[in-house]
Amino acid sequence: MTEKQPLLDSRNARNEDSEQIAGYQWPGDQASPKHQRSWPFATPPPKITGDSWMSHIPSSTLMSALTIPGTHDSAAYTYSWPFIATQTLSITAQLDAGIRFFDLRCGLVANELEMVHGSALLNLRLSTVLSEMYAWLSTHPGEALIAQIKRDRKPESSTLPFSTAITNLLSATPSRWRTANTTPTLGELRSRIQLFRRFTLPSPRPLAYGIDVTPWPDNPSAPFTISTPHATLTIQDHYSFPSPLPLPSLITQKGLLVSRTLALAASPAAPLEHWFVNFTSAFEFNLYYQIPPREIAAGAYWGFRWEEGVNARLGAWLDGRREELEGGAGGRGRLGVVVMDFPEKGDGGLVGKVLGANFGGRKAVGWGRPWVGFAGFVVVLVLVLVWMFGRGTGGFVTVAYE
Repeated sequence: MTEKQPLLDSRNARNEDSEQIAGYQWPGDQASPKHQRSWPFATPPPKITGDSWMSHIPSSTLMSALTIPGTHDSAAYTYSWPFIATQTLSITAQLDAGIRFFDLRCGLVANELEMVHGSALLNLRLSTVLSEMYAWLSTHPGEALIAQIKRDRKPESSTLPFSTAITNLLSATPSRWRTANTTPTLGELRSRIQLFRRFTLPSPRPLAYGIDVTPWPDNPSAPFTISTPHATLTIQDHYSFPSPLPLPSLITQKGLLVSRTLALAASPAAPLEHWFVNFTSAFEFNLYYQIPPREIAAGAYWGFRWEEGVNARLGAWLDGRREELEGGAGGRGRLGVVVMDFPEKGDGGLVGKVLGANFGGRKAVGWGRPWVGFAGFVVVLVLVLVWMFGRGTGGFVTVAYE
């Protein structure tokens, strides 16, 4: 039986938020350009928070030209089991922190789209995840999201094809989706979600239903490239190594893959319309070693020595390349989509450092969480009081880019 497939296209879907913000000048559109190096964004404002960083970038910028923090298995925060959990932050907390790329893995159970990690059900529905994103975008219309949706579990007690269940769900809120198969500018995507489609469509296919990444192989040992008539993507997603590796060697090998792909994205020879998607996630489960994703991301003791995880090493890599990101060494700020496990672990400022590559390597401050801002205020106030009473004079404390 052939199901009629709804076609969601940015040219046809009515987007009320986009209509309301059409012509609106975001801070990134109003700022005067800085001196021309290799990264043409305007001089960044004195403070950027994770929940609104895209509003400081010009609307004409291609999404593929940005450095975008993302999460791997974004919904795998509902359980703390070692080989199931890849996150601890909720979807809203991830959004507030600055995450803009979401890796959504689903399975059909009784015709309902359930979030999964492999074969494990996460007790969370895709509709709930999307509702959370829609609500957040309503209060952050200057931001834009990318959602990779993948079928990651065989259907159970279901009569609907997976693709039909997805298109039915997305069609219920067409104003939030861009399902064209071209690379959008930030202005085209503000307040909406670009679909990366990692599931097949039945025949006859729509003219366009998201950027097609269905040729994505499982666990490729090296970065690979997907070329479509309208988009080109280079992806690094090697998460399990063929030979048993102890934790120090595993982190080193994964780190090399990540850093090499970052260098590819930053190369002046790489066209800005070329996407780079770089997964920092990995795990190991074999007869010799059982190493869950958290230990690789956040670090762990190995023997009697603490091994820094991929997150801390990535943060150090970014810290060591500030000059390149500013363009002083012929580099470029674009590092692509950086897809992480537990991004707040190992280096609490990692998300800010990643998105800071869009602003000359400066780090965003604040996670968009009120208690974090209040705690920081209290610490600064105490330090100011100590300094004032100790020196017997007054002074200012200014909050700016680090």
